[in-house]
Amino acid sequence: MSAAAIIAVAIATIAWAPALHRAHRRRQDAGEIGSMAGVGSGLDAVWRPSAEDAHADWEAQIEVPAPAPSPGDKGRIEGDRIVIRPPVDPSA
Repeated sequence: MSAAAIIAVAIATIAWAPALHRAHRRRQDAGEIGSMAGVGSGLDAVWRPSAEDAHADWEAQIEVPAPAPSPGDKGRIEGDRIVIRPPVDPSA
C-alpha cells in the first residue's frame, strides 16, 4: 500500500469522524444500544479481571432477592396478586 493511499484513508477517516459521532449520539439518545456495547465487558474479563469481579459484586448487591416466607406466615397472596412488602423498620 502506498503512502498516498494511507494518507487518503487517514484524511477520509478524520473527515467522517464528526458525522459518525453525531450518528452514534443520535442512536444513544433514541435509547438504542450500540453494536459494540458488549465488547468492553468482554475485554474487561480478559484484560482486567479485577474490574470484572468488582462489576459482578456490584450487580449482586443491587439485585436483592425477595424475602423467603417463614413457617406460620399467612402468605403473600391477596386475591389473585402476589404482594411483597418490605420489612417495617421500628426506628423510623
